[in-house]
Amino acid sequence: MNMKKLLLFLICFFPIAILAQTGGVNSGNNNNQNNNQNNNQNNNPSGNNPNPFGSNPYNTNPYNTNPYLDQNQQNNSNFFDRKQNNQNQNNQNNQNNQNQNNQNNQNQNNQNLNDLDRNQQKFQDLNDVKTQDEKLQELYQNDPEYLKYLLSNKQDLESKIDNANKDDSVKKRIYGADFFSNNAFDLSDRAPSAPPLDYRLGPGDELIVSLWNAGELQKNYTISKDGSVFPQLVGKIYVQGLTLDEATKVIAAKFRKVVPSNTSVDVQLGRTRTIRVTIVGEVKKQGTYTMSAFNTALNALFKAGGVTPVGNLRRISIIREGRIVDEIDLYKYLEKNTQSAEVYLEDNDFIRVGVFEKKVNADGEFKRPMFYQLKDDEGLHDLIELAGGPNFNARNSLIHIKTVVNEEEKYIDLDGKKFIDANSDADLVLKDGDVVTIRPINQGLKNIVRVDGAVNYPDDYEIKPGENLVKLLERAGGVASNAYLPRAYVFRGSNTLESDAIKVDINDANAINSLELFSGDKVKVLSQKDFEQQYAIEVIGNVRKPGKILYYKNLKLKDALLLCGGLRLDAENGRIEISNIVDSVNNYNIKSSGANIKIVSINSNLQLDESSDDIVLKPLDRVYVRKKTEFLTQDKVVVLGEVQYPGEYVLIDKNEKLSSLIKRSGGLKSTAFAEGTKLLRSKVGPVVIDLPAALRKDGSKYDIILTDSDVVIVPPANDIVGVRGEVQQIVNIKYDNDNNSVAYYIGAAGGYGERPWRSRINVKYLNGRIRKTRNFLFFHFYPVVKPGSVVTVPKKIERENKAKFSDIFTYSLSAITTLATLLVLSKSLK
Repeated sequence: MNMKKLLLFLICFFPIAILAQTGGVNSGNNNNQNNNQNNNQNNNPSGNNPNPFGSNPYNTNPYNTNPYLDQNQQNNSNFFDRKQNNQNQNNQNNQNNQNQNNQNNQNQNNQNLNDLDRNQQKFQDLNDVKTQDEKLQELYQNDPEYLKYLLSNKQDLESKIDNANKDDSVKKRIYGADFFSNNAFDLSDRAPSAPPLDYRLGPGDELIVSLWNAGELQKNYTISKDGSVFPQLVGKIYVQGLTLDEATKVIAAKFRKVVPSNTSVDVQLGRTRTIRVTIVGEVKKQGTYTMSAFNTALNALFKAGGVTPVGNLRRISIIREGRIVDEIDLYKYLEKNTQSAEVYLEDNDFIRVGVFEKKVNADGEFKRPMFYQLKDDEGLHDLIELAGGPNFNARNSLIHIKTVVNEEEKYIDLDGKKFIDANSDADLVLKDGDVVTIRPINQGLKNIVRVDGAVNYPDDYEIKPGENLVKLLERAGGVASNAYLPRAYVFRGSNTLESDAIKVDINDANAINSLELFSGDKVKVLSQKDFEQQYAIEVIGNVRKPGKILYYKNLKLKDALLLCGGLRLDAENGRIEISNIVDSVNNYNIKSSGANIKIVSINSNLQLDESSDDIVLKPLDRVYVRKKTEFLTQDKVVVLGEVQYPGEYVLIDKNEKLSSLIKRSGGLKSTAFAEGTKLLRSKVGPVVIDLPAALRKDGSKYDIILTDSDVVIVPPANDIVGVRGEVQQIVNIKYDNDNNSVAYYIGAAGGYGERPWRSRINVKYLNGRIRKTRNFLFFHFYPVVKPGSVVTVPKKIERENKAKFSDIFTYSLSAITTLATLLVLSKSLK
């Protein structure tokens, strides 16, 4: 009998024990996951996350299979499907065996390409990883403050890059290199209608000769190849190489020999000749150009785009008939404006621009630090002159030259004063690539003394050798009237840890006369105000400007009230409370025996009041001005909606109730829905009320007392019921007077959803009140639905560790089978 009871106990208890141990299927899975996590932590003893990107890339299996499961467990397909797949696999293996040799050869040839692809794939994977900035941009892409922060950073970065590029461009600029690009001198093609005054006539130019008064004639003459014009009756006149003014004088003299003496003669330039000029060398656009003869070599170079970065700006050659007729030095043009000495071009002239001879960098404290092109015979003196000389803060006593000597870079230090002086003959021929540097002097004044504190003019002053404290104080305007004379300080030294604080009594004439000052000293004269502590008196309550005021000696209560704007009309002048804590105070001591409270009565008109003028206040006093008790403020409330006279109402007294307000507003309209009335209270929010109950019995617990700023809203009748939550379809349905049950309206929504929590269904009424479902055992008692209500069906929370009935049945059947086997074996052994 005992054996049967034991077996029955084991049959019932064993499945429960197994389920308790495993925790259900879901629990087992969770345990497996926890074990995997523990194993990962054991493999990574440092505790750091081995994945730097915050997520595990191996959680997602792209093939939707588990390589660590048995094939039979993994593949749940039909047996015949598996058999067909195996057959297909065998055929595929045979085909692979036949092509194995060809593939081996191809794999051998493509081995390097595969390695390259794998490496490229690695880089692509790394490139796909978002940086922290990209994550922030994606997360806060709609945040205006973050976008403003990004924009400011971008602008700062762009500004730094622009400044860096600008600095680099300034450092690398060559003086005169932008002569043709900025067109500051208007080097465009000159118009033939306005000949320059220094223009020389030549073959092809046309002259217009006009005669009037005694004789009248106007005729055009073109200068021939020999440089002459041939008027009839006058003869040949040579004008080549003459300016227009010179040619006018010569032609007029010739004509006056054959015309009356009072005849006027005038010569104008008609059509001008055009020339062809060839430009070669270091220019941006080499070639032959056709232009007016008015143009000079600079105009022609401008037409050719200017010189290249290596073009020689110091020697621009003009070649005519195989010989150099002129050389242009742009630096002289820029420095001395030698535009009047320009040579006009002739037909078939050549302009040649060679490579610069040497380029030297003027760095540091020059007025115009940049690169300069120098001629072979020019040196340091010429460079200093071209760079505008040194700055005001340049260290002229030393010039550094970085140069190359015997294929080695070296520094050469020179006495700069010899080369900077314009009258000096000292010079040093520089080499191509030399860097000439002038350093700045050390900043900071060396001969000053600082005077601070109670003097009439605190400032920095020049210190002269042997000067004492008396003379310095005289230059500072003397000590102030509130100066603390027994002690002043002279701080001497380079830093606070090593400096000396020299103490001196200004009243002692010998001490201040014998104290010699040195450069860098700091004199501090103390003031009597340095030892004064300011106190305040605070006026609180019904004054026009309550707050703190500074305490002054013999300050009276009347003074404090006047400084605060006087009493307000609602102030209680018969009860002014003064809180005092200080008995006596001076610059060195304060005494207090505890707080003392004094209540005084004054006249509301301070001009006529005498009692407040007799009360002396002390430091740290506090004056309280109370409000009159009989002075009441007007508390107001607002009633809106379905009442006869909606609007703002002033409360009759502090205890006026809801029902009184409704009656004062004319009562409810016929369209009012009293049960949905809401009350909004300042600093509290919505308050649930029951207006019908309040109206049925005045003064009941439902008749709530109103306060200032309350808002009462009486809605119109609402016959719509809303159904929300875990239902088939969220609906708004008209209220049915014959059906006020929750089940009816849930049915109108299509019934329950997948996981409804029936025991927690609630109904929210228009007045804000929410009623929940009452439960007893397996029975649910739902709230009554009223017009305007909202029925909410919550979603039931799914328990992760809850075991399924099929799992319980499987484990129980297994346990019963095991126990039955044990029972049969035990009987057979007997």
